[in-house]
Amino acid sequence: MPFGPTAVDRKAQRVGFFLNSQSREAFTHYVQRETKAPPTYRYLDEGSAVVVPGPIPLFDDRYQWLRPPTRRPEANPLRPVALATALVASAELLARIDRFDEQYPPPYAAVAALPEKSDH
Repeated sequence: MPFGPTAVDRKAQRVGFFLNSQSREAFTHYVQRETKAPPTYRYLDEGSAVVVPGPIPLFDDRYQWLRPPTRRPEANPLRPVALATALVASAELLARIDRFDEQYPPPYAAVAALPEKSDH
């Protein structure tokens, strides 16, 4: 998938995806096209400062690459489309997981409902 470089800030629990310049309009369009209620995100562009991991991070570094840049990313019109689609799908999946116990009983309830073992 054409996602490009991706970094994580472990302390803030945030993931940053790097798009080519002038991708904001396409990204925003496709996020809004995927859903009527888009997930919350921040799009940083001109004038923003971003901390990126070093080339060889240690295992406990706050900032780490999930997918380091390998070369200057070429202009790929599918990158903002793929990223927007994945963002919306991931947010919906996490929301469904959060609502899981509303539809199904939690696992401990199933164990508590088991009949007690008798000595017969």
